[in-house]
Amino acid sequence: MPHQNADIKRLPTGRVNFSAIRKASMLYVDKTRYVSQIAESWEPIFLARPRRFGKSLLVSTLESLFSKGLEDFHGLDIEKIWNDTTYKVVHLDFSRLAGKTGKDFTTALNDLLVFMFGSNNKIPVSEEQIKNLSPDTILYKIAEHLQDNSTVLLIDEYNAPLTRHMADKNTLNDLTQILADFYATVKQYVDKFRHIFITGVTRIAHVSIFSAFNNLKEISLEKDYAMLLGFTQEEIENNFATHVENAAHVLGWSQENILTALKDRYDGYRFSLDAPGTVYAPWSVLNFFTNPALGFENYWFESGGTPSLLLNFIKMHKSFTLRESAKQKFSTTVVDLKAKYEIPEIPPEILFTQAGYLTLLPKSQTRADLVFPNTEVAESMLQLALSVEGMRISDDTSYDCDRLVEYIDTRNLDKIIDIFNRILVDCSSSKSVIFTDELSVRDLIFAAIPQTSALLKSKERANALGISDLELTTRHTHMVIEFKRTYPPKSPGDKGRDAEKSLALGIAQMISRKYGMKFPDLPLYRLVMVIGTCERQLLPEFCREVREG
Repeated sequence: MPHQNADIKRLPTGRVNFSAIRKASMLYVDKTRYVSQIAESWEPIFLARPRRFGKSLLVSTLESLFSKGLEDFHGLDIEKIWNDTTYKVVHLDFSRLAGKTGKDFTTALNDLLVFMFGSNNKIPVSEEQIKNLSPDTILYKIAEHLQDNSTVLLIDEYNAPLTRHMADKNTLNDLTQILADFYATVKQYVDKFRHIFITGVTRIAHVSIFSAFNNLKEISLEKDYAMLLGFTQEEIENNFATHVENAAHVLGWSQENILTALKDRYDGYRFSLDAPGTVYAPWSVLNFFTNPALGFENYWFESGGTPSLLLNFIKMHKSFTLRESAKQKFSTTVVDLKAKYEIPEIPPEILFTQAGYLTLLPKSQTRADLVFPNTEVAESMLQLALSVEGMRISDDTSYDCDRLVEYIDTRNLDKIIDIFNRILVDCSSSKSVIFTDELSVRDLIFAAIPQTSALLKSKERANALGISDLELTTRHTHMVIEFKRTYPPKSPGDKGRDAEKSLALGIAQMISRKYGMKFPDLPLYRLVMVIGTCERQLLPEFCREVREG
């Protein structure tokens, strides 16, 4: 139950209608200064963002502004600066057409065009023409009767029909041609529109918003719009203070620990090389605050983390190995990020960045590494890999994983080792390559450990001296684990590294780098676990608690 002393405002979880959110007095993080910048433009604008990042709410916000003026914007930043008039608004949501193909797709798009343009207007298209003409011809007949600058065109998820069918070459080619012709007609009649705003996840070369729109302004990687969608740290602290208080009350954590866990779990997205900071995934944050009793669950994987875009890409590229991809560190350039690709030719690292699995870690003004933004997404990548490969932990292992909090709090090292080893057995095989490095083993264990209201997990948590492998936090204990792998000699002069050396190295690293100091109010339990490369297991006799002195 919510904390009785907390004045908790209703959260718009799952809501994308701006007017409805405002009328219901739900919490709205004010982004209207960015909305004003977008709406003031007379150029067509394109914005790419991952799923569940607020694109549809942004489109709905623009729809309200252009159709009703400031009616829904009382008390928001834009109220002080907006002075334009109202317009006829046509809002096309292509995600609603994503499942249709062939004639059904054409008919559905034609019906949508006639319905949206026809509100309060006479449409010069007969029912027979709707059934037989192509969408670009329908749009041509409608646009011929529009006055210049009379209409605002909002297109949400423009690429949804294409990414849904990217594994079906014939259907993909048909839909690409239909949409290319449609967007070419939009471009032909661009002067009829006061404003055009288009959203999507990826940039597809032969869809004419990129080839025909020579005046298309893309803001996806611009610094000025890097914080447009998602919540900044300041917005979390200013808008969700009572929700943080409530979560701390419900879970029995301190507010400081709630904020730390939120940042580890849901923050880290960067949408421009020179962005002033990172943003939190809004869907995950809203779901957590709506029901904090569930703990810091993986909302990304359960909702936006497995879109057809990725699954169909994997089907097309049989040689693409997700688990190997999860280990790699990719690098890219601004040129690569801005490039438009044919669907079959999108580089995996670019696609996973567009889908929100990777984000930018700037290295220079023109180059960035691509990294997981947070532990939720890192876990999602591993869960997706195991799902695609048909691997899962057994029910018995899952049952013991649910008791992990008990074993951590009682410092039952034998049970913890046993659970971790059973995870490795369940999720690997005789041909598995995961034992080539300790981080792959760590990642499998991390993905299998349940995120609950009583257990927080994170990996690669940084302090000033280094980066820890795995950290697990209960209400009573903060556990830090350093994994070290043995390996045989690689060459005649190489002695390799045996278990004793691996253990000593891990202990020295744990102490010198002071891992685990972010939860000073909890007892610290530090472990080094040695992975036997030949045994393909953690070696119990070389897994030790680390105590200084």
